[in-house]
Amino acid sequence: MPHAGLTIVTATPPTPNGDLHVGHLAGPFVAADVHARYLRLRGRDARLVCGTDPHQSYVAFKAAQLGEAPRETAARFGAEIEATLAAARVELDHFGRPLEPASTHRDVVNAAFARLWREGRLVPAERPWLYCEGCGDWVFEAYVSGRCPHCGAGAGGGGCEACGRPNDCVDLGEPRCRAGHVPSVRMRRQLVVPVAPHLDALRAYLDGAEMSPRVRALSERVLEDGFPEVSVTHPAGWGLPAPVPGWEHERLLSWAEMAFGYMAIVEDLAKRDPSLAGRSLWQGEGTEVVQFLGYDTAFFHALLNPLLYLAHGTEPPRTLVSNEFYRLDGAKFSTSRMHAVWGRELLAEAPADAVRFYLAWTAPEREQTNFTRADFDDTVRRELVEGWQGWLRDLGARVAAEGGEAPRAEATTPEHHAFVAELERLRDEAAAGYAAATFSPQRAARALCEVARRGRRFG
Repeated sequence: MPHAGLTIVTATPPTPNGDLHVGHLAGPFVAADVHARYLRLRGRDARLVCGTDPHQSYVAFKAAQLGEAPRETAARFGAEIEATLAAARVELDHFGRPLEPASTHRDVVNAAFARLWREGRLVPAERPWLYCEGCGDWVFEAYVSGRCPHCGAGAGGGGCEACGRPNDCVDLGEPRCRAGHVPSVRMRRQLVVPVAPHLDALRAYLDGAEMSPRVRALSERVLEDGFPEVSVTHPAGWGLPAPVPGWEHERLLSWAEMAFGYMAIVEDLAKRDPSLAGRSLWQGEGTEVVQFLGYDTAFFHALLNPLLYLAHGTEPPRTLVSNEFYRLDGAKFSTSRMHAVWGRELLAEAPADAVRFYLAWTAPEREQTNFTRADFDDTVRRELVEGWQGWLRDLGARVAAEGGEAPRAEATTPEHHAFVAELERLRDEAAAGYAAATFSPQRAARALCEVARRGRRFG
């Protein structure tokens, strides 16, 4: 019989085209680790997994800038990302590296898309695509930008960071390739997963899934406007070849690949952990999957991935915990503009616990929040050094005065009873901040700091 009570906690695989900055850490990575630790404290068997997303077009683009092969770029930055997560004390049970020989990533992804093809759920379609005569090549994702067709903000190919809506590249306003040319529209055949056969199941999934109001609103708007038929292949020189006879020249869209890439990470975890033998390792049958993600990937996690899972006959994860962008001195963190505080640089200057605390205190949960070094220093001094450390130092002195042993805790006066009731309320408040359905690192951090304040006042 399968064991009961397993939770797989995932964090969106980062693109290995650079190391992680503090904005990344403030997003799904530290948050997922916090939730996994909470589940274990409550007696739940929880496993935290992540990995890299090496087949993104941004990896190939970065490799061209560096004058090296995409595989080399992905390996180098993948190692840096893993080292930064370790420095931030993100305790992963498995970190997937899809390009390594031991990984099952290619086999799992290929098997999933081959099955979709065999069962008629992956079909050819004639689609418009952008072609740059000046560059002599098709342009998409990292190679094109323009205006979002939904909100008008500047957007890259594939999706808009401002509103979260996807684009098909060809529908960008004022498109330009990276060289500044205006591409033209040409028709080409690609592989797509038709949406219509799965719409009812997709709507039922959304009705039963846990997600933020903003992610739900985005998903409902996309469905109301007509879920765009997304090509799951594109004409790239980097990525996994489509595992379909006659279509090997096409590469799988990395966002579509990621859906089954999560399952590969979990399969690799099970290979390393004998205690997982015989257990259900995906959603359902005693296992739940909780996915942590940035709002800019909400469309893919809330609609595209569930569409692919449903077409494949696999239960989609039903708990999505999202975050907004974290800003630096009022502007968005940007690797390309070098507007960033790199994770390991800050962690080399400050204790990991202090960094994690501040990222929880200022977590971009439902709205964008801001990092400044001055506020980091001030908050750590006020809440940790003067608050917690000051209280614990005084408490230690009181215990020493009692001979090194704290007196038995008994609520004997109305003030005692009121204090105990307040501690219980703060315990429940912190627990609500840690739970997936009401996840709020800000809420948990403030409740815990209030424990120190109340303890100091009562003492």
